[in-house]
Parts: sequence; C-alpha cells; structure tokens
Amino acid sequence: MAGNDVVMSLSPLPGLPSWIRVRPYLLASVLSWLNIHRRYRFLLPVSLAVLLAAAGLLTLPIVGHILEAAAQYPITPFASLGAACAIFTARRKAHIRRSQVDSWLAPLGAPGSVLLRASFPLLLQVAVLVLAVAIPLATGGLSWAGAKALWLTIVSAYLLGALVGWFSQRDAAAARPAFHYVAVRKPRENWAQAPRLEPLSYWAVGRAQVISKPKVAAKIASFVFLALPMGANSRIGQQAIAIAAAGMVLLYVVALFIGTVTVAFDAARWLTPTTIRFGQFVRVLGYRVILAQLWVWSWVVFLSYAAALPGALRIGLPLALWVLVLTCIVTVVTSWMAMRRSR
Repeated sequence: MAGNDVVMSLSPLPGLPSWIRVRPYLLASVLSWLNIHRRYRFLLPVSLAVLLAAAGLLTLPIVGHILEAAAQYPITPFASLGAACAIFTARRKAHIRRSQVDSWLAPLGAPGSVLLRASFPLLLQVAVLVLAVAIPLATGGLSWAGAKALWLTIVSAYLLGALVGWFSQRDAAAARPAFHYVAVRKPRENWAQAPRLEPLSYWAVGRAQVISKPKVAAKIASFVFLALPMGANSRIGQQAIAIAAAGMVLLYVVALFIGTVTVAFDAARWLTPTTIRFGQFVRVLGYRVILAQLWVWSWVVFLSYAAALPGALRIGLPLALWVLVLTCIVTVVTSWMAMRRSR
C-alpha cells in the first residue's frame, strides 16, 4: 500500500484512469513513455508519418493479392504469428518477473499486475493486425471471405502462441538471467590500466544470443510440428519447414536489432561523461553486429542458391542489403539518442 501512495503522490497526470493509478508498475511505465515523448518531441510526428505511410501501402492492389493468397494457405501466417507471439509472451513474462525483483518498486510491496502487463501488448498487436486486414478490405483489395479467414487465423495464432509462451516459462526460471548463453572473452591483465572499448562490441551480439537461445527457437519448432503430420513431403509440410528456417533467421536478426538498441542506451550512461567520441562509440558498437548479419545472410543466400530456390534468392538478397542498411541507420540513430539522453 505504501508503494501505491508513493507512486500516486508523484503522478502529475490527474486524467489517468483509476485502474492505472492503483497499479504502480503500469503507472511507472506510462510516466516513462511520457518522459521519452517530452524529451524527443519528434518521435510522435515521425511515428504518425510512418503509420500513415504503412496505411497507404496497405491500400495497394498487390498487398490485397498477397493477403488473399495468405488467406488461402492459413498455415503460413498461423505458424509465423503463433511462434512470434509465443516468443514475445515468454520474454515479456520473464521481463515482468525480473522487474518484481530488481525494480525500485519491488521493496515497496507494489502489486506486480503480471497478467495485465503481459496481455496489454498482445491485445495492441492483435488490434493493429486486425486493422491492417481491414484497410485492404475497405479499399476493395481483399474479399470478405479472405478477411474473415485472416482475422480467425490472427486470433487463434495469438491465443495459442500466448498460451505456449506463458506456460513455457516457469516462475522460478523466468526471473533467472540467461547470462550463460553469452560467450566470455579472454580478459587482458592490463585492462585496468589501459581499458579498451572493443569489449562493447561483444555485448550486442551476446544480447542477441540470449534472446535467440535454444529454448526460444524451440517455440518456433513447436508450431512447425503442427504441420508435419500433414506430411513433410506435402506442400504444406514444406511450407512449415521453410517458415521455421525463415523464422529462426528473422529471430536472430531482430535480436541483433534489440541487442544493439539496449546496449547503446546501457553503455551510453557510462561512456558519455568520458572522452569517448560519438563516431568511436558507433563504430565499436555496430561493426560486430554488421559482421554477424553478413555471416547469417551469406548462409541464407548460399543455401537458397544451393537448393535451387530462385524465389527465395530473389527475396533474400535484396532483403539482406536492406537489413544491413537499416542496421547502420538504427545504430547511428540509437547511439545519438542514447548519448544525448545521458548528457
């Protein structure tokens, strides 16, 4: 009860709903997002511009044809969305459990609101996906039967994925850090006298290995197993196996993005007051991430070529180039924001 009084007394927002005010963790999250908005005023107009651009792309006829094809083969979006939801739910639950131990609210006895904090992002994602299907339906690019099939696929995939992700993390294991998945580099005896910035480059890759650890990859495989009884030699079985391979690659690439962003903000807090320059910080933080992506995408292109999959090769090569360019942009922008925030 003391935690509620402390947080509510610090709240400068009388217009917040009462169900947020009585949950200090939710209230702290709202205040954190508001502080980010006040510090970076350009984020809101940029986000609105991106959403409007995405809505405009959804009105294109080719998007309606792609969604219509996805509605005819629902196993593909079902396996992809279900695996992504299971991974997100498991990681979200682990993050919430850890916050109950190391958060500044933990000693105050504040209610954790675990289920509400874990389910709110999922409901928001489902609403965005439902709206993304509704836009082509309204513009005539998608049929009503295809929209209903996609809506049913989205809801069922998120329900099953949320259950798999929720029950795959035991409460005791959820709060345990997964540092044992990060390789420990050989220390140097003179680091205390002559420290180097190079170890920072391993942290983003190490964070990606924590996110894409074997237990996480197993959640992707669990949804693929749902399609394997249909026959591995059948078209649906082959699609399921291809989804698993693509999902693991995309999982590692997204994990590298998340690792780069989180490490940039964590490291900038300590390095901004020093003489480390912005260019040096960006170079050390990003070059090993780019090397890891080059290694992954090289294997994707090589295997696509060896398996005689021209369609995958035509998609994989431009996608790899775009992801590398996006990685450079994300590294520079997040490093600038992190160092600016820490000043």
